[in-house]
Amino acid sequence: MLATTARLVLFVSSYAPLLALFAVLESFGPGWPSIVCAVAAGASVLLLVIVWRLAGSTAADNVRLVSSRSRDGEVMAYFVSYVVPFAVVDASSRTKVALGLFAVILAALYLRAAIFYIHPLLLIAGYHVYEAMTEAEVPVIVVTRRSFLPQHDTVWATRLSPGVLVERKRR
Repeated sequence: MLATTARLVLFVSSYAPLLALFAVLESFGPGWPSIVCAVAAGASVLLLVIVWRLAGSTAADNVRLVSSRSRDGEVMAYFVSYVVPFAVVDASSRTKVALGLFAVILAALYLRAAIFYIHPLLLIAGYHVYEAMTEAEVPVIVVTRRSFLPQHDTVWATRLSPGVLVERKRR
């Protein structure tokens, strides 16, 4: 159950910065559209915190890794892909439609690529994303606070969803 919920919350909360920008810039107009965007941004961040705490309280296992490479650059690319269009924002109805369409297309691509772990808020919170291979030759994504993940290492991690691990501190 946590896997499906975690994926959904990670997906929705990855849009929190975009929704906050929509609210601040009044992209869909002043008043209730901006309030809805601001509330959705705040609620998604709160849900992310709750899911992250739940993931931290579930059972963890040792996972031996034989390779790893950073994917933090993809987080930046994802974030920049939806921030850059706001350099030239006007309040015309055509722009509002275009912004809405852009958000829908970005969401569809994000879902089709199943890259919910590429998340700007996690990077801001100090988490890094690595693509790794386990000893059993299973590819996994490791989300960790470490800024460097050695090629050969053992991580104490919780499975957030199939193929996605969140490294935890050993107690």
